[in-house]
Amino acid sequence: MKGLASFIMRSRVTAVLFVAGTSLVPFMAWLANAALALVSLRRGSLEGLIIVGGAVAVLAVIELILTGQPGGVVALLLLVWLPILLVTAILRSTVSLPLALSVASGMGVILLLGWSLSVPDPEAFWQAQLAEMGTELAPEQRQEIIQFFGRHLAAFLVIGLWLNILIGLLLGRYWQALLYNPGGFQQEFHAFRLDWRLGLVGIGVILVSLFAGEAGGLLSGLTLVFAALFLVQTVAVAHALVAARNWGWWPLVVVYGLMPFAAMPMALLGMLDTLMDFRRRLAPAGDESP
Repeated sequence: MKGLASFIMRSRVTAVLFVAGTSLVPFMAWLANAALALVSLRRGSLEGLIIVGGAVAVLAVIELILTGQPGGVVALLLLVWLPILLVTAILRSTVSLPLALSVASGMGVILLLGWSLSVPDPEAFWQAQLAEMGTELAPEQRQEIIQFFGRHLAAFLVIGLWLNILIGLLLGRYWQALLYNPGGFQQEFHAFRLDWRLGLVGIGVILVSLFAGEAGGLLSGLTLVFAALFLVQTVAVAHALVAARNWGWWPLVVVYGLMPFAAMPMALLGMLDTLMDFRRRLAPAGDESP
């Protein structure tokens, strides 16, 4: 990892080629996002913009040759790379990882609200899309797909974009610590703690969403955004407690193993931690870490 980070920081050319190259490989785009975050965190937003401009130029040429349209590069720029530049600028200026991720979540909320305002009837929208694609499905299957898309697809897409930003920012911050501040990322992540007022808002959104049921499409999306954000806090609490008590690696395996099956209860623990501070309550006696 350290060698890879050193390669990215060697020059503008290596950074541009790395960002553009990994963006072309399926399931490797998170490395491009992390490289962009690393450059921006270390050298500033202007340098990040230069790297983005170079990578966009390379990808646009490739996409124009292959498809005749640069639409994919434009979407990548607007939905992923510019938001990463924004959150890295916030992190670099404030040195607050919770604030940077809160802003990223705020962008997700804005996307969900924009979708809800621009598409007031999602089911009708997806019905029209399926009709345009000429998809041949049984009426029951078509209706199930339309209902699922209408209620959940926008939220899943927003969460996918948010995860891209999250992984890119955290990995970029980790690389920065490897190169310039060994041990700094561990200390920063173990102390990760969101604002208690945000925790109350998250709990409120989840409760309202539960009462709204299937009718709460937008609320379901907002619930996913808040859950994803506070899941990070839960993981940070787990890492901090495991390190403080010298439990070894196996509790973290349990935490990550449970995550796909119990994400919402784990996110609720993160929200409660903003009010109860489990790290301080459960830390060994005499431990003064936050």
